[in-house]
Amino acid sequence: MEARRHHGLWRNGVALDERLPNLWQALSRGGYVTMGVGKLHFQPLLAAAEREMPESLAYWAKPGSERWRGPYFGFDAVELVMGEANESTRAGHYAAWLRRNHPEVVDLYEPEASPASRAEDLKEVWKSAVPPELHYTSWIADRAVEFIKHQSKRPEPFGLFVSFPDPHHPFAPPRPYCDLFRPERMPRPTIRAGELERMPAYLGEGDDPKKEPYIASGEQPREQGFLLRTDDISSQTLAIAIAHTHGMVQMIDDAIGRLLEALAGPGVLEDTYVLFTSDHGELLGDHGLLRKGPPPYRQLLQVPLVLCGPGIRPGTSLDALTSHIDLFATVASLLGLPAPATDGIDLKPLIEGRATAVRDYLFAEYHPRRDACLYNQSVITKDWRFTRYPNEPAWGELFDLSRDPWEHWNLFSECEFSSQAHRLNSILDQGLPPQPLIPNEVLGAY
Repeated sequence: MEARRHHGLWRNGVALDERLPNLWQALSRGGYVTMGVGKLHFQPLLAAAEREMPESLAYWAKPGSERWRGPYFGFDAVELVMGEANESTRAGHYAAWLRRNHPEVVDLYEPEASPASRAEDLKEVWKSAVPPELHYTSWIADRAVEFIKHQSKRPEPFGLFVSFPDPHHPFAPPRPYCDLFRPERMPRPTIRAGELERMPAYLGEGDDPKKEPYIASGEQPREQGFLLRTDDISSQTLAIAIAHTHGMVQMIDDAIGRLLEALAGPGVLEDTYVLFTSDHGELLGDHGLLRKGPPPYRQLLQVPLVLCGPGIRPGTSLDALTSHIDLFATVASLLGLPAPATDGIDLKPLIEGRATAVRDYLFAEYHPRRDACLYNQSVITKDWRFTRYPNEPAWGELFDLSRDPWEHWNLFSECEFSSQAHRLNSILDQGLPPQPLIPNEVLGAY
């Protein structure tokens, strides 16, 4: 949305600066009617009431807060969902709508209302008792379809941002989606024996005390991402979590189908660009880990980017190195709108088939919530991923993606690959030297 590396939004609990230019402001200034529906995640959930931040719980404790609809970060109007599963009922437009129109459904989000018992080894897996038509995924689609139908009758162009909170832990889709996929038929997590022993000590099997506060099995880690080892989770329970994740994805697929039908009905679809992506992935047991966290595994960083619209040939698939920071420049270019200079690259040459690559490498960075030793920086090429921990020089990650595409065997400590690590480290030195935190006040844990 904002397309800069130095945006100050380095962790949960800080707010995005409204003064920074973003895609939706550019659309609005270009004459587009803009709307955001779902989980936007621009401000801390736990910001104090005096901050007057619409994405905070405190804001929604005020009488009349549900009447607020924006404007907000370039959106003319917004309809907010603020959380996943049972957290979605605490605040936001969806929570207000549900409590006003279907108060009996609020408690059905709780795991205690589940029609099936929960596994003791992973209590964040359950079958939601919420009727699917009243679930927030359906509500988001309802609001989006309503906006599309309204705007399709008007002459102004429109831009719509639809953000589904799922798939996300807790793994709690409603019926029928929680039963669509049989756990025993789910792909098993990919794990190589001994792989975590070769990783930085906070992930490994050793006795390093830095490991314990973060991902000790059975305990909630304190670092953002809530990374969890799966040692004490049975394969059966993990298979249910994977099946439920597939169910959440299917529910979103169905919702997106409704949006596309709404666009196709009045003949708007052929003149509309539709872009689908995600903010991050989920480990789902791969590497013996669940959820997400500091290590920049491919399962977390590589997300879908699907684009259709005028001039885009259906069925085209590209494996070029691209990034979310490219989207501002790309969308502005496709629409013929002016855009400020950003850190991203216009992907239009890729989309139109005039290029097969726009860069040789990508950067990634993780700023920890508490322990500075977990700060890491990565450079990713087609064949390699190198990660350094500037505050823990003995830690590092090096993966040969041509031979080990899912990053199961860390080569950082092997002498024969030291020249490769040195080369990639030099790229980081030049393109992403260790970054001091951009001053931005932490307003809450989330």
